[in-house]
Amino acid sequence: MKNKKNIVAIVPVKGNSVRVKKKNLTKFADSNLFQIKLKQLKKTSCFQKIIISSENKKILDYAKNNGFSTHLRDSYFSTSKVPMSEVYRYIASEIDGEYIAWINATNPLCNEYIYQSAVKKFKKISNNYDCFLSAVKNKQNYFYKNKPINFKRSPWPRSQDLKPLISLPFAISILKRKDMVKWGSCVGKKPFFYFLNPLVATDIDDQSSFKIAELLFKKKIFGLNKKKFIE
Repeated sequence: MKNKKNIVAIVPVKGNSVRVKKKNLTKFADSNLFQIKLKQLKKTSCFQKIIISSENKKILDYAKNNGFSTHLRDSYFSTSKVPMSEVYRYIASEIDGEYIAWINATNPLCNEYIYQSAVKKFKKISNNYDCFLSAVKNKQNYFYKNKPINFKRSPWPRSQDLKPLISLPFAISILKRKDMVKWGSCVGKKPFFYFLNPLVATDIDDQSSFKIAELLFKKKIFGLNKKKFIE
């Protein structure tokens, strides 16, 4: 497989949402999540094309006016009733490209440095994995169905000795387009985990995370210290 891979970035942006109403368009740090993400991506040079997918024509018009490609999504695939697998398959089937970088607008602290570094890393490791997933290590004591899953009750472990569980903030996922169509997912059987700083990876999923992310974004907590972005 050649090292020079053509990667098309897809940014799915719904006009409305359930848990945080219109979270992509609501005021966020004197802007909004959608415009912030486009501003970040405009500074990248690692994608063959960047496509904004939405059912909202105002979103698409803004994207076009700022030099991005667009995909008018069937409004059926922007409702909360549709399984995400169907959304993945539908959008991946609608666009061209060998590889897809699925990038959500809901990780506002993930900037152009994250994306450039992710693509660079992906090109080095892609022959050995079937997908590339942004990830976060969670070193806490976890239970499932009243049973500890990453520690023993006795002897009690030190927190630094806990085996971390891995979560996916979905800041960026890279895989073959045909695999996304086949799987209806970003996750394959042999993933490579691209570990991000947990704060940088903050994903907006509800009102609380919206407020936390906005506070972190305004404070510019990491400044220009890029070494703190990736673990």
